[in-house]
Amino acid sequence: MKNSNIYFTGAAFLMVLLLSACVVASGVVHTNAVVAPNAGLNKYKTYAWYQEQAQAQPSYDKGFSPNLDKHIRQAIEEELREKGFEKVTSRPDILVAYDMSVSVPEEKDKPENFSPGFGYSYAYMAGYRYNYSNSYITGYRNVDLFKQGTLIIDLVNPVNNQLVWRAWTEGAITKFDSGYKPVQKQVEAVLNKYPNR
Repeated sequence: MKNSNIYFTGAAFLMVLLLSACVVASGVVHTNAVVAPNAGLNKYKTYAWYQEQAQAQPSYDKGFSPNLDKHIRQAIEEELREKGFEKVTSRPDILVAYDMSVSVPEEKDKPENFSPGFGYSYAYMAGYRYNYSNSYITGYRNVDLFKQGTLIIDLVNPVNNQLVWRAWTEGAITKFDSGYKPVQKQVEAVLNKYPNR
């Protein structure tokens, strides 16, 4: 009887240990990047937004705050400045866009509403209508194929409208009305994937 109690206690302890490991592992956030061949990322010194202003009237779903757009854009600008980029109003070396994957409402995710490679997303709700090509990047996937809450930052060549670099943090944003600090932390993680110049 004593041996069976020891066995049961040991088994219970192992079970708790395994379950806690699963919980910790499920909270791990992965940041990745893909780059176009011959992108020459070290030559870029200036940037502008792919769209400085939204192209359509913002239409946020319930639980999605317009402040999130402001926070993301502010954080991206701050991080790019820290990396030595200068924001310009004409002739930028690179264009910047962001996106964030969300659960797709079936009635809103209609292919005719989006350019190829894009889909219903937070940036779409915010009024952005991107239309750049991605044919040169191995490992590229559509925005709506990412886990919900994945923050994606794209750099686009303004001359040929081709995506040259993309980085993302899977499921990083869990609250779509997050304050600035958590957003800034995730933007920093994504832009840390950009090579040092």
